[in-house]
Amino acid sequence: MEDPAGGNWRGADWATRLVGTITQIQAPKERASLISDRSREHISQNIPPDAKSNLATNLGLGVSSWKDGQANATIRLSSEQTESDGSVPFGSLAAIADNNNATANINSANWNDNSILIEVAYQATRAARGTVEVRSFNSAYNELMGISQGVMLDDEGPFGQCQSTSVTVPGRPMLAGHGFESRGLDELPQVDHVSFPWESDLTPAPIDVYLKGGLRLIEGGAIYTSQLDSGWTSGYGSLHGGAIGLLVTRAMRYAAIAMSPANVEQVPISFNINYVRPAMVVPEPIQAVARVVALTTRFCTLEGELILPSGKPASRCRVIHRLVPRD
Repeated sequence: MEDPAGGNWRGADWATRLVGTITQIQAPKERASLISDRSREHISQNIPPDAKSNLATNLGLGVSSWKDGQANATIRLSSEQTESDGSVPFGSLAAIADNNNATANINSANWNDNSILIEVAYQATRAARGTVEVRSFNSAYNELMGISQGVMLDDEGPFGQCQSTSVTVPGRPMLAGHGFESRGLDELPQVDHVSFPWESDLTPAPIDVYLKGGLRLIEGGAIYTSQLDSGWTSGYGSLHGGAIGLLVTRAMRYAAIAMSPANVEQVPISFNINYVRPAMVVPEPIQAVARVVALTTRFCTLEGELILPSGKPASRCRVIHRLVPRD
């Protein structure tokens, strides 16, 4: 038997070299870990403790960076922004997938025009915990659109990936002075963050209390009602894509729990959202409506929309949960 590298594999020598080759194949590969530079630091909040009308605070956004063609960003949520088990809400990942992939597109293409994301997707092998980081690269771009993708990591290492599509919007105005650290919200409607009744026996998670959302179960699904203030908006006066993803997935989570067997754990593994039109901040409630479209012993597939006060959808979303039997 010929050795591809030269020489013959015979007898005991062949067996020894074969065992060595198998050992190399089975040796665990070095796993990526979170980097320990400025992308692990977080924006200092020089605002009053009771001021929650701040985008970085509400979404847990950290410092982002752009270097050598790679965009890096982190989120780190407070204990009042998590699921009941302390994990990161699946929809909260939309905030970092949204921001970081958009950064990769904008900086790679070097656009002069403003741009918007029209689609964000991500897949995860497990629930994320602690600090979440995304490292993104642009895959392709021209003067009209850009496509990017990235790896998602938490304190335990890689757990997923994300993708997004940006399109340029020439002439789209941005509110002056409004950003992650901006205090000047006088150009935005001064909308109150209103609480809504929780009409279900399902226990709300800390993030639901933070959102002040209301839940109502319906046949085959759920409706999650909210009215967020200006601290959840982008620089254009509309709800940030991360806020939209979070609201829609809250309805989806409870629809999945209500429709699934009681002895399974919900592990969201796939998220895809299309932003149809801006969800402007207005003093009226908006509703996230979720429906279970397929349920098997292993998976629950859901579809949902964020419905504006006008009755029109701001986004359409599809999520898949893996159902894991509890011990």
